Amino acid sequence: MLVVLLAVLVALILIFTGDRGAKSIVTTAIHAGLLVIAIFLMYRGLSPVLVTAAVCTAISAVTMFYQNEGDQKSRIAFVSVVVVILVLIPVVFWFAEAANAEGFNNAQYEITDTNGYTRNIGMNMLQLQISVMLIALIGTVIDIAIAITSSIYEIHESVGRLTLGQLLASGFTASRAILNTSIHTIFYIYIAEYLTLMIQYVDEYSFARLINSQSFGAEFISISISGIGCCLVVPVATLLCAWYLTKETK
Repeated sequence: MLVVLLAVLVALILIFTGDRGAKSIVTTAIHAGLLVIAIFLMYRGLSPVLVTAAVCTAISAVTMFYQNEGDQKSRIAFVSVVVVILVLIPVVFWFAEAANAEGFNNAQYEITDTNGYTRNIGMNMLQLQISVMLIALIGTVIDIAIAITSSIYEIHESVGRLTLGQLLASGFTASRAILNTSIHTIFYIYIAEYLTLMIQYVDEYSFARLINSQSFGAEFISISISGIGCCLVVPVATLLCAWYLTKETK
């Protein structure tokens, strides 16, 4: 059944998007391979945060320079993504450590020898949780960055010669619309993923216990970091793209 579903998905992508769809499939396969490599390196004892930061950078590079053909707007989007990741790594670390968000939580998993989980995996669980948050962040930030730079390029090509202020004003107008849609997408993804857990909370948890639970706290931090990343990439990508286009025109 899974093979049939995958075949239908691939066929629809190729039918409706053609060569770009084929590139998207190859890009997704490369991303999966990079994540497998990251898991192996973490298992071999390397720092999960450093491995994840490197893999997220590689994922961004593959998306920008292979899938999007490495033009100037893709390069600007790539720089924007790297800047946001570097800024947010200490923020993620601080929030995850302060909230004690690492490890498995009892609301979702029961760690026993009989169900296949090992109680001690010999890995820094705080860094592992930070890695999870960074991976959740990277997808949304990449999409927004490339959407913003593409929109500003289209405005520049359609309208013609604009001053830096005019291009920034037009760019931020387009960026706000992109950001609004992306924030809604992030929210509904998390709600759908944890709907069963939320139902359990409503049935068994008081409000005070809910907001202090490890599982709710970790996911709330993750969705908040993703939202913050989306907001930060808007001015970074807009400013870089508008500055470059203005400089190129002069």
